[in-house]
Amino acid sequence: MGVLNSSEKTIIVGRLPIGFKPEAPPPPPLKNLIIGPAIITLGLAIGSGELIFWPIMSANIGPVLLWAALISLIFQTVWTLEMARWTVWTGEHWVLQMARLHGLVSAAVLWGLFTFLAWGFGGWAAAGGRSLYVLVGGPGEESFATVFWAIILFLIVWIVALLAGVVREWVEYILTFKMVIIWIMLLVSLAVVSSLDVWADVIRGTFIPSWPSEAIPEKVPYFTLASAIAFIGAGGTTNMWYSFWVRDAGYGMGVYIGRIPGYLRGRPTQLEIVGYLPEPTQENLSRLSEWWSRVRSVFWLVFFLLNFLTAVFFVALVYSGKKNLGIETEGVGGVEVIELQANIVAEAFGSTVISGIFLIVAAVLLFGTQLSLTEGVARQIADSAYVAVEGFRRIFRNDIRTAYFAVITLFVIWSSLWISLINLAGIKPVLLLQLPANINLLFQIISIPLTLYFIYFVASKSVPKEIWNAMKPHPIVPLLLVLAMLYWGFFATLGWMEKFGLLG
Repeated sequence: MGVLNSSEKTIIVGRLPIGFKPEAPPPPPLKNLIIGPAIITLGLAIGSGELIFWPIMSANIGPVLLWAALISLIFQTVWTLEMARWTVWTGEHWVLQMARLHGLVSAAVLWGLFTFLAWGFGGWAAAGGRSLYVLVGGPGEESFATVFWAIILFLIVWIVALLAGVVREWVEYILTFKMVIIWIMLLVSLAVVSSLDVWADVIRGTFIPSWPSEAIPEKVPYFTLASAIAFIGAGGTTNMWYSFWVRDAGYGMGVYIGRIPGYLRGRPTQLEIVGYLPEPTQENLSRLSEWWSRVRSVFWLVFFLLNFLTAVFFVALVYSGKKNLGIETEGVGGVEVIELQANIVAEAFGSTVISGIFLIVAAVLLFGTQLSLTEGVARQIADSAYVAVEGFRRIFRNDIRTAYFAVITLFVIWSSLWISLINLAGIKPVLLLQLPANINLLFQIISIPLTLYFIYFVASKSVPKEIWNAMKPHPIVPLLLVLAMLYWGFFATLGWMEKFGLLG
């Protein structure tokens, strides 16, 4: 299968066939890729990790573990791109890559179940509702109002899916606006509350590894630490969605697959079940190599750099409140850290109006996460079921638009009901942020060997040699991914052993 004969129309890669297209699309200018899948992944990433978990760490032990965040984000950036490599060259998202390993239905069910366990229990949405409650109050008591505002945010997400011409494009615009607002607020806040001493400690914590054994796990439990390691960046199953958005945006060979439109303004749309390789001409290989180079460059710039700087700024904000303003921060362990940051800003400016603005920014930030998470869950489940199950396609008359809207509607209803149950049971939202973080950390560990196996032992032995030579990863990539698996495995082991009382 490694050599393509002129008479061949398809080849078998793993368990599935794949066809060929005579022409690969030319890549656009680099600047045209800035607002796209990378900004969606960034907008999803900057949420509970940057606003909640790393500020909790800063409140209790300062910025001493920022080096751990930096390493994790480097690994996560490399890993996310590797999940999307095959997507640029064929138009197939990561779940379909896994279907080539263990079958269409099993891939849809297994990775859909993993995603549901990670994101189906609403703590991430309750955090946004809590921010709005602190900002505007009721209706009702705190717990009821938190649920009320979280459901309102879900309804806005649903309206986006209903009215958008192309859902992904609306999400891109909303999340780009979110990032502009966040950075304006952060820069204004840091200009007032930071000092050279704060930045010296932040830089030291970023580039000089240390381990505050006297504070871990007494002040920061291992489960919280593992959550922070997972959620610096997108975290877990959300990283695979980058490959879905790359395909939907028509990057590389994804232009031949189709994209998911909104329900009212979009037209009935059929997606291709599997992707296409380019015919291995020099022009096609050159175009796709340039596509991949530009996709990588944009992702490192947008996702990695802006993500890490945002996390650093939130950490510095909390640390400066403790160091410069004398605000007591130790003991903070939940979503109340958002209020702590608002109070720090208010103290620095001497104005409660500024703290209100900060809470608005926090609500916008968490809404962006809620939007992209809900969209990503619905996209993965609908797309994977559409590809894997013929009966699913028949039910929705081969229209991915209707299937997607049905799934996102059901997920919004489920999440709203579940958040209401959280309220009745008195479960703190931070627990339902920690659980998905640690489940996603397990996904990160499990998905690495599968991704490497697919690339090196399936794709490399099946695609034409000319294509493989052009698309294959740099030799350092598998080494980095093995190190990432060991790194995340260390923190995941500590976190889960602590949770099950196995650390003694």
